[in-house]
Amino acid sequence: MIDIHQHADWLGKNKRDLIAYLDKGGIRKCWLLSWESVTGGLEPYYQHLSIENVYATYKMFPRRIVPFCGVDPRRENAGQLLRDLRKKGFRGYGELKFNIVADNPDLIRMLRLAGKLNMPALLHLDVDIPSTPQWYLGDIGHLENAARLCPDTVLIGHGPGFWRELSAGETYAPDVIYPTGRIKPGGQLLRILEKYPNVYADLSADSGLTALTRDPKFAKSMLTRFSNKIMYGTDNYHWRHIDFLKSLRLSPEVFKRITQGNALRLIH
Repeated sequence: MIDIHQHADWLGKNKRDLIAYLDKGGIRKCWLLSWESVTGGLEPYYQHLSIENVYATYKMFPRRIVPFCGVDPRRENAGQLLRDLRKKGFRGYGELKFNIVADNPDLIRMLRLAGKLNMPALLHLDVDIPSTPQWYLGDIGHLENAARLCPDTVLIGHGPGFWRELSAGETYAPDVIYPTGRIKPGGQLLRILEKYPNVYADLSADSGLTALTRDPKFAKSMLTRFSNKIMYGTDNYHWRHIDFLKSLRLSPEVFKRITQGNALRLIH
């Protein structure tokens, strides 16, 4: 299997703990993501996960790590930095988790460059919580605009602002991060997955897991229907995602596409 959403030196785990976790779960490789933001000091839950540390981990374990770099588009010479990092061995652009909307012109410029460099981009959308300034990349409408403006770039959606759009015709209180209850067909997320060939979905974190477990019957149908667009990730050090996927008794073909096939197709 391939875990497409991991970080180094966080949640109390060091680099070797990460590899031990992968070994224990039978995970062959992981996509290792950075998190940087030029306004990180103003964000209450920000944890700087440097591009340099991703590279250091990759150099320690080159057969296990696929390095990603989430260059902030507001950085000076951001485009040249992404080009240089691609030459250095980085394979993807992410994690993108900034206080700008996904269709911000600076980010669109970087996403288009990522497409030219054959680097899939992983975007974290977070809902606007009134009690804190915690929001990232806007709503799913901004993601759709980015998909339309960057047709040659693979965009992988992740986070509460992405997965809360799975159900149709629902309005949530501003502080509802992880909606619960049965899913109503026709949600914005599935429409976008169906309409845009370049949009994929990352199952990681509580956001992805809650979206699946709130309605297992719907989850099995969705995973089967969009098995070529959905990828397994954890963003953590537990097995709840894979345990739930196994509980659904997906076909071997669907399970393989989600847990490795799609990731290998995007980054061989």
